[in-house]
Amino acid sequence: MSKVIEIEDALKLKNIIFVDVRSESEYAEDRIINSINIPILNDEQRKIVGTLYKQEGKEKAIEKGLELIADKLQDIYIKLKKLSTEYDNLVVYCARGGMRSSLLVNFYSGLGINMYKLDGGYKSYRNYVINFLENADKNYEFIVLHGLTGVGKTDALKYLSSKDVSSLDLEGFAQNCGSVFGYLGFEKEPPSQKMFETLLFNYIINSNSKYIFTESESRRVGYVMLPENIYNMTIEKGYHILVEDRIENRIKRLVNQYVNLSTKEDNKILESIEKLRKRLGNEKTNYLNEKLRLKQYDKIAKELIINYYDPLYKYSIDKFKYDDIIDCNEFEKAMDNLISIHRQLHEGSLK
Repeated sequence: MSKVIEIEDALKLKNIIFVDVRSESEYAEDRIINSINIPILNDEQRKIVGTLYKQEGKEKAIEKGLELIADKLQDIYIKLKKLSTEYDNLVVYCARGGMRSSLLVNFYSGLGINMYKLDGGYKSYRNYVINFLENADKNYEFIVLHGLTGVGKTDALKYLSSKDVSSLDLEGFAQNCGSVFGYLGFEKEPPSQKMFETLLFNYIINSNSKYIFTESESRRVGYVMLPENIYNMTIEKGYHILVEDRIENRIKRLVNQYVNLSTKEDNKILESIEKLRKRLGNEKTNYLNEKLRLKQYDKIAKELIINYYDPLYKYSIDKFKYDDIIDCNEFEKAMDNLISIHRQLHEGSLK
């Protein structure tokens, strides 16, 4: 009989590896962070078994499943045996803690591999993530950076993270910064909504502080949505800081973000500019296209700041009452001030 463990207890285990035995597509959509995928049935095989279950019933589906699994038994054993020498705890899960994980754990436990089966499978983990995010405000608080485009909010988060100060980069997790140019500069495909929420959960629960820096965002960040409670924590609660900088520095940051660090070609920038034609009008859009042709990226950035970004975001910035204002013109000094704010909040000397 396999050993069964609840998700809350499993997450507390030391030197642990989660083994996800679901198919590749299930694993790609969402998974326990740092789990390893060893599919019992791949996507095609799972579809075959599922169809057979609907058409001919459970027994025929089980027979077909066992037939498809047979050739994999040795390979799975070798992988699990190796993992058992590297980790003190192996926790196996499938979609709901049903047949796939039970079959694997019962079979290989009988061959001497010590492991747990996750009670409720991935579904129990997903419910745990949802519940955690819905109640995150009880144990955590955001220090929220606000400011116009290009003032250095993302740079600040990256710097703070490099100094081991808890900093949640929502745009990085979303692989999109939410604007019409939001996907430029990101190499990975955006995550699914479930995976985005898993990334948020994993970062927050492992934070070394109850006070976490993040950037003010709209509810939608690229292709994903912030969970309602997390969004409310950035809007209604927390410590709010307005970040400012000179337009020259903002231009440099935009060029660096959308051009120098971008993996995209100019035609992708052109596509994004064209999406603004209705808002900016033909004259300004044609001007931007000409500057792109001449590779005068700084002039494009300046035009966008003045006629697109600032008018678009100024209202949302002006509606907040700020606890502090930080000028990023002297970046190192600004970062020292942010670290000082974080320390004082921790000490309880700043409210």
